[in-house]
Amino acid sequence: MLFNGFVDDSGSGEGKDRGNVFVLAGFVASAKEWGAFSTKWQKICDREPRTPDFKMKTANRLLNKDGSVFWTEKQRDRRIKQLVKITKRKTRYRVESLLAWPNYEKVVKGRVPPEFDSPYFLCFYNVIVSFAAFMERAGIQGTVDWVFDDQGRLGIETKKWYDFISASIPSPLRSRLGSTPVFKHDKSAVPLKAADLYAWQIRRHLDKEEPRGIEHNDYLDVLVAQVYGVSNIIEGKHLEEFVRNFGHGLMLKSRTSYFMPPKSRVLRFINYARKKIC
Repeated sequence: MLFNGFVDDSGSGEGKDRGNVFVLAGFVASAKEWGAFSTKWQKICDREPRTPDFKMKTANRLLNKDGSVFWTEKQRDRRIKQLVKITKRKTRYRVESLLAWPNYEKVVKGRVPPEFDSPYFLCFYNVIVSFAAFMERAGIQGTVDWVFDDQGRLGIETKKWYDFISASIPSPLRSRLGSTPVFKHDKSAVPLKAADLYAWQIRRHLDKEEPRGIEHNDYLDVLVAQVYGVSNIIEGKHLEEFVRNFGHGLMLKSRTSYFMPPKSRVLRFINYARKKIC
């Protein structure tokens, strides 16, 4: 079974826009499921007021650039709710990895080779390896081809990263890896818009809401609690261990939580896949 994973980042900007949290997050499904998802997503976004290039950063605003009203808060929330609902229904699994910028800058920055000195590398590694471990634990057969949101020059380093990851992990996990990840713009890959929505919601809650004691919203309730997958938090102690062991073998750990599908569901999926192959 071949799966496709689509992942986007949030919190990678500069200055105040960056915040204190960096997140990579997204979803995994089959090509057929992603096709149905993309069609439905576009239909929702074609409704008035139209949002053909939906992004959470701009959708969250109620005004156009010229200051005119684009939509009401009620319209915006209804649109997000519809998109969250279709994401839950049409995708199969989720994955996310995050770290705190202050920890990274204090512990890692300038202390490892430049080609690996990036929070993106740490979360990129974490997403791929932890999801392979999730597949192994759940008995999900197949491989994942990963698509990440366009990162410009950063994408050039990913082949080195991927080769590094492939050579560093046990063979049972390596067997879950597909082709070398690619980078695309969300205008040509609609599933990246769902990844953008998810990553933005996680980062916004952890960076802006949780410090003020605000509970996470219903969107995260749906995506985190109702979609099977894996969550990773790379803590300060994990970063210290990463730096300390660099050059002696890769040591990148995280606090990882698995939300596993029932065994019966996994077995039905595997049996179906075997029938199709036969």
